[in-house]
Amino acid sequence: MKTMELPKSIRFSSHISDPEVYINEMFQLHPDTKHDNDSGAIEIKNEIIDSSFRYLHLEEYLFLFTFRSYSPVDIEYDFIPNPKSEYLTLGFYFTESRSKNPLYVKIDEKFYSSDQISMFFNGNMNAGVFIKSRQKAFGIRLEIHKNWLLENIKETEIRKITLLKSIINKDQKGIVYTDAAMFLPLVKNIIEVMENEKVDFRNLKLKSHFYELIQQFFECYLKNEITPEKNQNSGELKSALNYLEKSIYKDFPGNEYLAELCKMSTSSFDKRFKIAFRITAVQYFRNLKMKEAVRLLQLGTNVKEVAYKVGYKDVSAFGRSFKNIYGTSPASYVKK
Repeated sequence: MKTMELPKSIRFSSHISDPEVYINEMFQLHPDTKHDNDSGAIEIKNEIIDSSFRYLHLEEYLFLFTFRSYSPVDIEYDFIPNPKSEYLTLGFYFTESRSKNPLYVKIDEKFYSSDQISMFFNGNMNAGVFIKSRQKAFGIRLEIHKNWLLENIKETEIRKITLLKSIINKDQKGIVYTDAAMFLPLVKNIIEVMENEKVDFRNLKLKSHFYELIQQFFECYLKNEITPEKNQNSGELKSALNYLEKSIYKDFPGNEYLAELCKMSTSSFDKRFKIAFRITAVQYFRNLKMKEAVRLLQLGTNVKEVAYKVGYKDVSAFGRSFKNIYGTSPASYVKK
């Protein structure tokens, strides 16, 4: 029997800060999944991905999602901005192994890497999570409506937490921390309870863990135990990544130019980029363009205009590049 040739990576995209849309998109992305409506469990298992995903409406304005995932290839999850949403997202991502930088997160023009990441953001966020191949990843994602926060956290406390206030008011999109070890025990407890439907007082335990987790998260910020400045990655590739993020409507600048930005030789840049992302810089740049193309298509921009906007003079070439990443044509993607 001929062995299936695996792709170098797989890519998924979903809207952020809208729990019901997120659930529906999971079914669209994986139409052949095993789904249990009663438990909110989704199981995905094939040659490319072995993943379990669970969801629960804890209470009004509050949704909980948990996941475990493994793949022999790299996985990238694109978060499509959802500016009109009043939900905010609190996410925690971990890998079982402590290998060097198995997780990468791109937030607008910033780049973070670690084996443990926590994120808090609103619907304006433009982000993506990259998990290296052969990593057992797990985590939780909480969708919290603005009204829930305003009802459960005093106005005086919100004013103390300037970050929380600015994200609720959408003056700031969000924040990422790469030191999330303090949250790991609670995250594991939440996942274990979610996966055990027979546990006594399951919903009460989940609510209790959630309240403790969100309290701990904001208390840590107040105590300056975690700060954005301490956790922002200043890696060797940052200058190149920032430039590429800002240049998605332009042509690829060339590895020589990017290497110069990073103050290293072209050969060193090529090698380090491939180690970090398992793809070349030009492939990474193409993926950024395709992510922007998805955003424009979602806004109703026609395919031809999108192609030209992201730098393709030939609409057919744009269609081929799009299909190589998303497995369908731009026109078919819009119809989903």
